[in-house]
Amino acid sequence: MIETTFLDMKNKMNLDGSFTIEQANVKLTQIVRNIMGELKRNKELMTLLADVYTYDDYIFTHSFNVTLYTLAIGVELNINDKNLEILGLGAILHDVGKMLVPLELLHKPGKLTEKEFEQIQKHADYGFHLIKNVHTVSLLVANCAYQHHERLDGSGYPRGIKGDEIHYFGKIIAVADVFDAVTSNRVYRKAMLPHQGLEVLYAGVGKKFDNTIIEAFRRAVAIYPNGLSVELNDGRKGVVSSQNEGIGDRPMIRILEEDGEQIKEPYEVDLNKNLHLLIMKCLDIQEPA
Repeated sequence: MIETTFLDMKNKMNLDGSFTIEQANVKLTQIVRNIMGELKRNKELMTLLADVYTYDDYIFTHSFNVTLYTLAIGVELNINDKNLEILGLGAILHDVGKMLVPLELLHKPGKLTEKEFEQIQKHADYGFHLIKNVHTVSLLVANCAYQHHERLDGSGYPRGIKGDEIHYFGKIIAVADVFDAVTSNRVYRKAMLPHQGLEVLYAGVGKKFDNTIIEAFRRAVAIYPNGLSVELNDGRKGVVSSQNEGIGDRPMIRILEEDGEQIKEPYEVDLNKNLHLLIMKCLDIQEPA
């Protein structure tokens, strides 16, 4: 539904962008309500590993992922339903301004020139002005698009605002946006592993990102979902068998293979109790019947 709605918006954007967003608002709000319902019914930690698309599809997939992560954070922070709807709609539409940026820039495989990067940065401003003229949508939604690239220390864009000048919703979406961006494959770089994405966020605590939001993200989301096949830094292979609540990057692993051979009696390893062990790869192996 997000993809269909965005394609419709893109096709009509040149006519009247604000009217197009107003038409899409009802559908997108329902998507947010559906996701909120699933989050509240499902007590399992949320899964961050999603199918990754490229080119146009990346905008749609990224928008969905960021919405999922944003709402998971919001639920963890006990934000009320009315504000969750605003926050979720802001997450879905945070990159809507990219519809006005040339595709050849968005998909350029090499390094951007300074001028090209400045052109891409304009998507935050484009998105704000598209949304703020829609009277049926909260101005906070427009500010989510405007502020999701702002940083606590003032190093972000488009305005370089900092600290309390950035709305709390903008700070939440910034965390979800960066995590999904660095853990997704792009034409110009390979995806990071989820725990590496977390390290990027923690490296920016206090300078770029709000620590309370990052901690809520870590508690709310299972970055290595149950059933995922993985390889550890000591060469052992297995599958994620269960989660350590509130510590999504240190799950339980059921070891199936050692020294390149399947073992007859699989056993459990708790990464939270074995801090020297790390997940190094995500694999495609099956647990024996």
